[in-house]
Amino acid sequence: MSEEIHQAVSRVNQLYWGFVISRAIHVAAKLGLADHVDDTGTSVTVIAKKLKVNADRLYRLMRLLASYEIFTEKEKYKFYPTNLSKVIETDGDASIRSAAHLVTSSMWQAFGQLEHSVNTGKDCYTELFDKGVFDYLHEHPAEAQEFDEAMDNYAKFENPILAEALPLGDTDLIIDIGGGRGDFLRHVLLHNKDVDGILFDQPFVIKQSHKYDDDESFNRTSKVGGNFFESIPANADAYVLKRILHDWKDEDCVRILRTCRNSMKDDSRLFVIDAIVPEGNGSHFSKDLEVFLMSWGGNERDQFEFEKLAQQAELEISSVYETATLLSIIEMKKNNYD
Repeated sequence: MSEEIHQAVSRVNQLYWGFVISRAIHVAAKLGLADHVDDTGTSVTVIAKKLKVNADRLYRLMRLLASYEIFTEKEKYKFYPTNLSKVIETDGDASIRSAAHLVTSSMWQAFGQLEHSVNTGKDCYTELFDKGVFDYLHEHPAEAQEFDEAMDNYAKFENPILAEALPLGDTDLIIDIGGGRGDFLRHVLLHNKDVDGILFDQPFVIKQSHKYDDDESFNRTSKVGGNFFESIPANADAYVLKRILHDWKDEDCVRILRTCRNSMKDDSRLFVIDAIVPEGNGSHFSKDLEVFLMSWGGNERDQFEFEKLAQQAELEISSVYETATLLSIIEMKKNNYD
């Protein structure tokens, strides 16, 4: 076997078994493992007692994590924190603990059916659970909370950047469609003191969206419950779909975009905020995320695919703004051809 072939075999083997370290990080984050490892070093026995887990199995998990620089074992059975372990601590300034165990039990099961999705093009989450991911989460509050907390983790890093980059211009009223508890809209209004906002989401989400009620920006915010497949409040100057379209199949995306178009004034703008998959063979996290989303029928998309969606919804892309995050801001307008 040539050296090149040997390296290729080793590389594929390493990549194939990548799901092991992925799930190990998931378990460590869910347990809050990093919260119990201090700078003076902590023994596995002590950690296991605090967490009420099996010490032998915990050691083997932590030994693997240390091999990836998540903790370091300086003395046998005694582990110390690292920069990587600090970001899965609960209270760290840069904590992504919730995001690190985003893949809930049902999502993990559905992703195990990826081959079925590739073979058939079907949403294997719905095939497995007889309902789509968001309907399932609505009926399983514990998993829904895991998912929401993970989204909050991502949002705290990207929302300030995206809000500052959003080119609102002379906008007086903006509607955040599927805006959850309102953190992105809050940042947008903090950056745009003369703009009013409407937070739009499903009624049960709106009922739970009290987190920022005492925030100054929410004095300029109304809350509306509804279904973005049916209708959205009309006549706003700007509409936002942040991390929405990537969760849905093309035909559903066109329905969402058409609902937006039906509510827009002739000069309204729609800002779709999502990752744009780059052309070429280079690595990009959107490509990893896309294959995961396939298990519940979602897609990341390249610019051509966004243009196709816009055209089918009688919209056109007027500008694309890259940001310092994974996401881009895609500005759409009515095509007004009719």
